[in-house]
Amino acid sequence: MARAGRLRRLLRQRGWACRQLAFSNLADLTRWARTTEPDFSHLVAVGGDATLSAAAKLAVRRAIPFVPVPNGFGNVFARVFGHSERAESVIPLLATGQVRMVDVGVAGDEIFLSHRSYGFLEQVQATAERGRQQPRGRLLRHLWYYGVARDVLFQMPLPSIAVEIDGRPVADDAVLVTVANVETYRGFLSLTPSASPIDGLFDVCIVPRIGKLRLTAKLLQMMARAPGRWRGVLLYRGSRVAITTEGRRDELRVSRKALPVLIPAGSMEALRQRTVDEDAPVIQAS
Repeated sequence: MARAGRLRRLLRQRGWACRQLAFSNLADLTRWARTTEPDFSHLVAVGGDATLSAAAKLAVRRAIPFVPVPNGFGNVFARVFGHSERAESVIPLLATGQVRMVDVGVAGDEIFLSHRSYGFLEQVQATAERGRQQPRGRLLRHLWYYGVARDVLFQMPLPSIAVEIDGRPVADDAVLVTVANVETYRGFLSLTPSASPIDGLFDVCIVPRIGKLRLTAKLLQMMARAPGRWRGVLLYRGSRVAITTEGRRDELRVSRKALPVLIPAGSMEALRQRTVDEDAPVIQAS
């Protein structure tokens, strides 16, 4: 709220007419994004990846330039294009930024900008964010997630996940799956180093059935970028993904060039030219 309020003041000082809306939960924000008829030229969203994904529904639906201001823990999508968390950065962006159409993920009638995770990572996230008790500070939140991950490993059974990509079954008993539109957990735990929101495809990381200790060791290997970290890990690329786990089936698809994003000048070229992990063996599913 403090960042949004500062941004509103800065915009008004520079002659921009603007108004600020606040939502106490994602359900209210999603309802607003699905139903409101905009009378404004830009949609600026301040928040984490879940908030940005919910707000982006309106930008997709009405083709309004979307301006993400990262203010959460991961901020994966906004960081891909170099968006800053500083309110002051929005002013020059409105003057010199470029509107580019980028891909979004679609699950049912929901949009996701970064990724959907299943299995162990989904268990950790759901447990950590239950009741919104996690600390606000970045270091303390990292430690909080480590503690939750430890508890999940010892207390919960690893699920069984079946994966189809572009109609082809590729796994029937995985313990961890991430379907990504951008590089997952960039700079921390890169599970999909080649994922891009401008190629019309998901990158899918799959860890087949292994024990809890081996899974822990594998994730630590990947965090440390240790040699051999991709051994036993499957990386696929495709435009449609079906996930079946615990009696639930999710069907995900890429909506190509659906979201008009206002990005800093030069960030699209930097995205195209980025260096990816050449050791990661990506398989084209179709």
